[in-house]
Amino acid sequence: MQGSSAVQLPKNWPLFLTAGIAVLILVALGTWQLQRLTWKQGLIEARRTAVADAPLTVAPTGDAAAVAFRRLRLTGRFDPQQEFYLTGQTYTDSRGMSQSGWHIIVPFHTSDGALVMVDRGFVPFDLKDPTHHEPPPQGTVTIDGLIRPPAAPGWLVPANDPVKNMWFTPDPAALAQAAGLSNALPFTLDLLPAPGPQQGWPRAGQTRLDLPNNHLQYALTWYSLAGVLIVVTGLFARSRRIGALTAHARDMQAKGQQ
Repeated sequence: MQGSSAVQLPKNWPLFLTAGIAVLILVALGTWQLQRLTWKQGLIEARRTAVADAPLTVAPTGDAAAVAFRRLRLTGRFDPQQEFYLTGQTYTDSRGMSQSGWHIIVPFHTSDGALVMVDRGFVPFDLKDPTHHEPPPQGTVTIDGLIRPPAAPGWLVPANDPVKNMWFTPDPAALAQAAGLSNALPFTLDLLPAPGPQQGWPRAGQTRLDLPNNHLQYALTWYSLAGVLIVVTGLFARSRRIGALTAHARDMQAKGQQ
């Protein structure tokens, strides 16, 4: 009768299986972060390219995402009687000092009859009242700004409260409705500052072109953890094997002395 042989698994196979699965997960996370790095770098470069392009002089009425962060030059009049307050904003001065406050959003009626909600910039919390910061310029003016399509709010972001005039995300249609207006263009315009230092408030030019980009560090962290896990598992298995061989040698020595 021919004997059958079975595959002999290592005694530490649960350890190797668990460590192998963990290494695969860590490597997958590192690779995902590298993919995110490529995506983020492309996003930042697209923003910089859009800002560097020549300014548009006709407000787009279609998909604003196609012209996001493009400069737009418009002529028209501000509505000084309407102000809306975008909360949860920060401002960092030339010394690197940061403070919290609001962005001031004001309707702007263009000379060709369009309505644009313009973000005039940042004011500290204690300067929110219209009597405590500079009003928009009167009469017909020409302004430059960056096109900002509305972004979907995160799931932790509260809903806008038009009744209390507290806005967490700039929604052009909702802002226009709160102002008793209609047919706002589907974006807000982040006002760019005039040449020279800004003295008063609000401070324009608050658009951040650079985004947090720590994906390379995250990827290296995941890959490093995978490497450490491989080394630790190997050292542990080696120590167990040495211990087993040592115990076996002692048993053989003891039997030889009997």
